Amino acid sequence: MIDWETTEQLTALTHLDGRNSHKLTALRRYFSEFAWMKMRLSVIVSYTKSIASELTGKSLSRADDRKFSSLVDTFSLTEARKVVQLEKSVNHDLKALELYCASRLKGSHPASPAGGLSRLTPFINLGLGSEDINSMAFAMLLKKSREEVLLPAIREIVDLLVKFASKEKETIMVARTHGQPANVTTFGKEIAVPLSRLCDEVELFQSMTFQAKCSGEVGSYQAFLGVDPSLDAIGFTDRFIHSLGLVSSAVSTQIAPYDSLVRYLQSLYRINSILLDLTKNMWLYVLLGYLKVKKVDAEVGSSGMPHKVNPIYFEGAEGGLEMANGIIEIFCRKLPVNRLQRDFSDSTMRRNVVTPLALGFLSYQSIATALERIEVNTDTIAEDLNSHAEVWTETVKTYGTIRGIGDMYERLKRATRGRVLSQRDLQNLITGLPLKETEKQELMSICRGQENPFPARIVSEVLKRAKKIL
Repeated sequence: MIDWETTEQLTALTHLDGRNSHKLTALRRYFSEFAWMKMRLSVIVSYTKSIASELTGKSLSRADDRKFSSLVDTFSLTEARKVVQLEKSVNHDLKALELYCASRLKGSHPASPAGGLSRLTPFINLGLGSEDINSMAFAMLLKKSREEVLLPAIREIVDLLVKFASKEKETIMVARTHGQPANVTTFGKEIAVPLSRLCDEVELFQSMTFQAKCSGEVGSYQAFLGVDPSLDAIGFTDRFIHSLGLVSSAVSTQIAPYDSLVRYLQSLYRINSILLDLTKNMWLYVLLGYLKVKKVDAEVGSSGMPHKVNPIYFEGAEGGLEMANGIIEIFCRKLPVNRLQRDFSDSTMRRNVVTPLALGFLSYQSIATALERIEVNTDTIAEDLNSHAEVWTETVKTYGTIRGIGDMYERLKRATRGRVLSQRDLQNLITGLPLKETEKQELMSICRGQENPFPARIVSEVLKRAKKIL
């Protein structure tokens, strides 16, 4: 008999908490209910110490500070379950946490870490609404998860692309526009394009700040009048928010404006879009035979076709990134809009912000695995280049035009449009041009593909930027 009340990998509703849960454990430290609870408790403790010191003119002794801080340090699943029980009575998650904190401060038993600090009870959340604590805790979780989970995963991709672009910077290949052979590039330069775009966006993403509020139930600091009318509430709360590494949003309603979160998600959206572009192009290079997926002997690529070795990690990442960005679009449409001082719909959205982060994080891991499991098929690339000599016609056109052949474009259009040229065809074409013999030999040499230094230079410049990010 299956116990459907107990969640495990095989009974989870989604693959995020099911088959792929082992790849997402890092996010649980920030976005699980326990992590959310613990971070809010941490903010409550920090704020209580700060407001008590501000109003009494006295800081806690080192011993009392350690005692009080131990509420957070020793907060465990057992303690979290006590908060859950309190919430069942009061039907408010933040109030339950406040009551828990007060009960711990009043505890006199030696086993109670903060026992003997009951004098601090009146200062718990003094002047604040629940959304003040929530906004600070949420911003801190976003900031920490960015630094400790998302950016390292993105930097791993950057590192792999750096190695790839560096290794293949002089691997000459056919470049396609509209899906057709068009011109000549190098594989390294093609990889440098998404790498350069990532550098631009990662610089922006890692520099973004997060806003939080500490201004009371409707953002008017009303409760602080009952605390002490002479207190500079704005100055005090601004300093407290800054001490958490956040930016104060003094102009707010019941909630802090979600604009900084939206900017953060939109940057992540662009990172995901760049990586989505990469995955689709790499899949196409596998299709063309330019890339080979390394086989692992124990694996199978198909239940019925023994020969298959598939680019499944690129495909999986593509699906995950599409889903992540679709959800981000919903967040960015919804969160900036809230009725009057506040409706509660943002809370539901906020509790699910981990979903696009998790889908993205899972996709980043898939891309890293995919990049480690591919190799360039230089034979196919060389064969394709040899079979499509028409990709040199732009070079031939500009060479002839600059040397006085006035009808060069029309001449080449008549001879080459819609045709696939062999190397012999290209040689005959060059031989038939009204050029000096030395010029014909020079042009043939250029069209062997060893003369263009620019792709390698492009790669080198991008690598310099990428290494700064790494």
